[in-house]
Amino acid sequence: MAFILFPLTFVMSLDRTNIVIAAPIIQRRFHFTLFEVSLILTSFAWTYSFLQVPGGLLAERFGARRLLTWANGWWSLLTILTPLGWSVGSFVAVRGLLGIGQAADWPSSVYAIREWFPDEERGKANSILLGGLYLGPIIGGPLTVLIITSLGWQWAFYLYGIVGLVTAALWWHFFRDAPEQHPRVGRAEAAYIARGQVPSPRAEVGPRAWRRFIRSPQFWAIGLQYFFLILIQSFYTTWLPTYLVQQRHFSLAQMGFLQSLPWVALFIMVFVTGSLADRIYRRTRSKWAARVPLAMAGFVISALFLILASRVVDPALLIVCLMISLDAVGLTQVSIWSATQNLAPTLTASVAGWTNFWGNFASALGPIFTALLVGLTAHWTTALLVMALAGVFGAVLWWFIHPERPLAQGGSAASRAPA
Repeated sequence: MAFILFPLTFVMSLDRTNIVIAAPIIQRRFHFTLFEVSLILTSFAWTYSFLQVPGGLLAERFGARRLLTWANGWWSLLTILTPLGWSVGSFVAVRGLLGIGQAADWPSSVYAIREWFPDEERGKANSILLGGLYLGPIIGGPLTVLIITSLGWQWAFYLYGIVGLVTAALWWHFFRDAPEQHPRVGRAEAAYIARGQVPSPRAEVGPRAWRRFIRSPQFWAIGLQYFFLILIQSFYTTWLPTYLVQQRHFSLAQMGFLQSLPWVALFIMVFVTGSLADRIYRRTRSKWAARVPLAMAGFVISALFLILASRVVDPALLIVCLMISLDAVGLTQVSIWSATQNLAPTLTASVAGWTNFWGNFASALGPIFTALLVGLTAHWTTALLVMALAGVFGAVLWWFIHPERPLAQGGSAASRAPA
């Protein structure tokens, strides 16, 4: 699973990173305004976010194997077609269609982990999934700059799209929807995984289940907290290269390297958090203790160091603050998807889609809001302070989340006692 999920999310991340790195060049070549560039950068997120719940439902209906193969092929082809854009509208259309293809990726991946990993190994498993996603900006930044400077900006899309088609074929060949279906998984291993799936009450399905979900405070809390987390993270995925070049006056070559350093910190943290969360769960047998405190700490630390980053002048200290801020996001990210798998044992893909919808709604809205703030104030400080405030809101929302009380039970936040 590590060698299947990790490359898939890594290539998916490259297909998002290339447009961010190429944005300053595309802006100059086509004479786009900052607002027009923000529309291009976020067009992917609009279609991606609004199709998250349908993507989860399709994953539960068709299985992660078929759905992710189709989706990976679709978004890889759209990546190859991106350089054919000639106007704001054409770039928005292509990136929006790419978002449709990638909408099935995350619900399917979270669902696959739920089926393949025992409960006490979910932290590490989710860190593998997230690690592939965050390796993209680490390698993708310098690699994309190298491709652009050597071959031209269009080749960053051509090459990544071709690699994506290859990973789609590999996913279909090596993955199976359930451990017992895989030819290389023996009976003992399949039985071990099955025993590690903690029993839970039988869930309602269909519209009846969603009516119960909508009435649950923690269902809304798990979605809204991710909105605030991605509001912070979207600054790094969308505007950090532009911020470093325009506001902090780094060169393109410096930016390609320095913008990857916060992602290195985040990449390391998700694996540390995964191991730590699993260790806490083995010692306490408490899903609350293994998820909630880490998630809240991540929000608070990230907010604090965003504020510091907005105030410092020294370039080295600025990068350190940005690294710690994004590093802390890893504490929350691993906790979110482990909690999602706990909250919806039999409807994981649907609830993962709901959660990711809110996150990517922030990913679509956040950069536009940031561009407007920068345009009104002629400075980035206010935008960074607003994102720090989002971290405070996110930490508060985790008080209403109970991973040990599945949504199928109609769980709410009535009690804070860990179980």
